[in-house]
Amino acid sequence: MKNNEPIKAAITVSKMCSLLNMGRSQFYAHVRKGTFHPPKRLSNGRPYYDASQVDDNLRTRDLGVTVSGEYVLFYERCDDRPRIKPTPACQPDHKELINGLQALGLSSVTTKQVADAATNCFPKGTANEDENEVLRAVFRHLKRAGVA
Repeated sequence: MKNNEPIKAAITVSKMCSLLNMGRSQFYAHVRKGTFHPPKRLSNGRPYYDASQVDDNLRTRDLGVTVSGEYVLFYERCDDRPRIKPTPACQPDHKELINGLQALGLSSVTTKQVADAATNCFPKGTANEDENEVLRAVFRHLKRAGVA
Protein backbone atom coordinates (compact mmCIF):
# COMPACT_ATOMS: atom_id res chain seq x y z
CA MET A 1 0.00 0.00 0.00
CA LYS A 2 1.00 3.64 -0.08
CA ASN A 3 3.51 5.00 2.42
CA ASN A 4 4.87 1.49 3.01
CA GLU A 5 1.80 0.53 5.04
CA PRO A 6 1.27 -3.20 5.33
CA ILE A 7 -1.58 -4.58 3.25
CA LYS A 8 -4.52 -5.50 5.46
CA ALA A 9 -6.23 -8.87 5.14
CA ALA A 10 -9.33 -7.18 3.70
CA ILE A 11 -10.29 -3.64 2.66
CA THR A 12 -13.48 -1.96 1.47
CA VAL A 13 -14.21 -0.84 -2.07
CA SER A 14 -13.94 2.78 -0.92
CA LYS A 15 -10.43 2.17 0.38
CA MET A 16 -9.52 0.39 -2.87
CA CYS A 17 -10.73 3.40 -4.87
CA SER A 18 -8.76 5.71 -2.60
CA LEU A 19 -5.57 3.68 -3.07
CA LEU A 20 -6.06 3.75 -6.85
CA ASN A 21 -6.83 7.49 -6.79
CA MET A 22 -10.07 7.17 -8.73
CA GLY A 23 -13.76 7.60 -8.11
CA ARG A 24 -16.06 4.72 -7.38
CA SER A 25 -18.02 4.97 -10.65
CA GLN A 26 -14.82 5.02 -12.71
CA PHE A 27 -13.46 2.12 -10.69
CA TYR A 28 -16.58 0.01 -11.27
CA ALA A 29 -16.42 0.81 -15.00
CA HIS A 30 -12.90 -0.67 -15.01
CA VAL A 31 -14.12 -3.70 -13.03
CA ARG A 32 -16.82 -4.32 -15.67
CA LYS A 33 -14.18 -4.10 -18.43
CA GLY A 34 -11.95 -6.56 -16.58
CA THR A 35 -9.20 -4.09 -15.77
CA PHE A 36 -9.42 -4.78 -12.03
CA HIS A 37 -10.60 -7.76 -10.02
CA PRO A 38 -14.26 -7.73 -9.03
CA PRO A 39 -14.73 -7.61 -5.25
CA LYS A 40 -15.43 -10.69 -3.19
CA ARG A 41 -18.49 -10.65 -0.95
CA LEU A 42 -18.94 -11.34 2.75
CA SER A 43 -21.80 -13.54 3.94
CA ASN A 44 -23.90 -10.39 4.45
CA GLY A 45 -23.23 -9.29 0.83
CA ARG A 46 -20.75 -6.50 1.59
CA PRO A 47 -17.99 -6.23 -1.05
CA TYR A 48 -14.33 -6.41 -0.03
CA TYR A 49 -10.87 -7.00 -1.45
CA ASP A 50 -8.35 -9.40 0.03
CA ALA A 51 -4.60 -8.68 0.16
CA SER A 52 -3.73 -10.47 -3.10
CA GLN A 53 -6.47 -8.64 -5.03
CA VAL A 54 -5.32 -5.31 -3.59
CA ASP A 55 -1.75 -6.05 -4.68
CA ASP A 56 -2.88 -7.07 -8.20
CA ASN A 57 -5.09 -3.98 -8.58
CA LEU A 58 -2.32 -1.63 -7.44
CA ARG A 59 0.14 -3.33 -9.80
CA THR A 60 -2.39 -2.88 -12.64
CA ARG A 61 -2.61 0.83 -11.93
CA ASP A 62 1.17 1.23 -11.69
CA LEU A 63 2.19 -0.88 -14.70
CA GLY A 64 -0.77 -0.33 -17.04
CA VAL A 65 -1.39 -4.04 -17.56
CA THR A 66 -4.80 -5.43 -16.56
CA VAL A 67 -5.26 -8.45 -14.32
CA SER A 68 -6.06 -10.39 -17.51
CA GLY A 69 -2.78 -9.27 -19.16
CA GLU A 70 -4.06 -6.58 -21.56
CA TYR A 71 -2.67 -3.06 -21.77
CA VAL A 72 -4.67 -0.21 -20.27
CA LEU A 73 -4.10 3.54 -20.19
CA PHE A 74 -5.38 5.62 -17.29
CA TYR A 75 -6.14 9.30 -17.49
CA GLU A 76 -4.19 11.35 -14.99
CA ARG A 77 -5.67 14.36 -13.30
CA CYS A 78 -4.00 17.58 -14.38
CA ASP A 79 -3.56 19.54 -11.16
CA ASP A 80 -1.02 22.03 -12.50
CA ARG A 81 -3.62 24.46 -13.82
CA PRO A 82 -4.13 27.62 -11.78
CA ARG A 83 -7.13 27.60 -9.49
CA ILE A 84 -9.14 30.68 -8.70
CA LYS A 85 -9.84 30.90 -5.01
CA PRO A 86 -12.61 33.15 -3.79
CA THR A 87 -11.25 36.14 -1.98
CA PRO A 88 -13.06 38.42 0.44
CA ALA A 89 -13.07 41.08 -2.30
CA CYS A 90 -15.12 38.72 -4.50
CA GLN A 91 -17.76 38.26 -1.82
CA PRO A 92 -20.63 40.76 -2.08
CA ASP A 93 -20.94 43.23 0.78
CA HIS A 94 -24.46 43.14 2.20
CA LYS A 95 -24.04 45.75 4.97
CA GLU A 96 -26.36 48.28 3.34
CA LEU A 97 -28.88 45.57 2.55
CA ILE A 98 -28.82 44.35 6.17
CA ASN A 99 -29.28 47.93 7.42
CA GLY A 100 -32.28 48.35 5.09
CA LEU A 101 -33.80 45.06 6.26
CA GLN A 102 -33.30 46.05 9.90
CA ALA A 103 -35.05 49.37 9.17
CA LEU A 104 -37.97 47.34 7.77
CA GLY A 105 -38.25 45.34 10.99
CA LEU A 106 -36.02 42.32 10.37
CA SER A 107 -33.66 42.99 13.26
CA SER A 108 -32.44 39.44 13.82
CA VAL A 109 -31.37 38.75 10.24
CA THR A 110 -27.89 37.25 9.79
CA THR A 111 -25.36 37.87 7.03
CA LYS A 112 -25.68 34.27 5.85
CA GLN A 113 -29.48 34.52 5.61
CA VAL A 114 -29.19 37.72 3.58
CA ALA A 115 -26.50 36.27 1.31
CA ASP A 116 -28.56 33.10 0.70
CA ALA A 117 -31.70 35.12 0.02
CA ALA A 118 -29.88 37.47 -2.37
CA THR A 119 -28.40 34.51 -4.24
CA ASN A 120 -31.81 32.85 -4.41
CA CYS A 121 -33.55 35.99 -5.71
CA PHE A 122 -30.72 37.12 -8.00
CA PRO A 123 -28.68 34.10 -9.19
CA LYS A 124 -26.63 36.27 -11.58
CA GLY A 125 -25.78 38.74 -8.83
CA THR A 126 -27.12 42.08 -7.68
CA ALA A 127 -24.50 44.32 -9.30
CA ASN A 128 -26.76 45.51 -12.15
CA GLU A 129 -29.96 45.65 -10.08
CA ASP A 130 -31.68 48.61 -8.47
CA GLU A 131 -30.97 48.81 -4.72
CA ASN A 132 -34.65 49.21 -3.87
CA GLU A 133 -35.61 46.19 -5.99
CA VAL A 134 -32.95 44.07 -4.30
CA LEU A 135 -34.12 45.19 -0.85
CA ARG A 136 -37.76 44.49 -1.73
CA ALA A 137 -37.05 41.03 -3.18
CA VAL A 138 -34.80 39.93 -0.32
CA PHE A 139 -37.27 41.26 2.28
CA ARG A 140 -40.12 39.30 0.70
CA HIS A 141 -38.00 36.15 0.42
CA LEU A 142 -37.00 36.33 4.10
CA LYS A 143 -40.57 37.02 5.25
CA ARG A 144 -41.84 33.99 3.25
CA ALA A 145 -39.07 31.90 4.80
CA GLY A 146 -40.29 32.91 8.28
CA VAL A 147 -37.32 35.03 9.31
CA ALA A 148 -38.63 37.59 11.78
